[in-house]
Amino acid sequence: MARRPVAPVKPIGMELVFFYPCPYCRRELPLVSPPQPAMITCDVCRQSFPIVPVDEYSVQFVKLMLADGPAAIDADYL
Repeated sequence: MARRPVAPVKPIGMELVFFYPCPYCRRELPLVSPPQPAMITCDVCRQSFPIVPVDEYSVQFVKLMLADGPAAIDADYL
């Protein structure tokens, strides 16, 4: 049974990832748009530290401008 080629898949949503540097070992920890102040633990050195939240309105603006992902598609694939 021959397999048919699969067409490229378009995104149906998006999230913004922010990188927080660990103050102990400098590892950059990725977090998806943290809306509240929080304590996080570095996965390398296991130290905990507080983070500053991101502005939810700014995140929503970027997502709105990119139609939650589809507007960011490379024009060659439309």
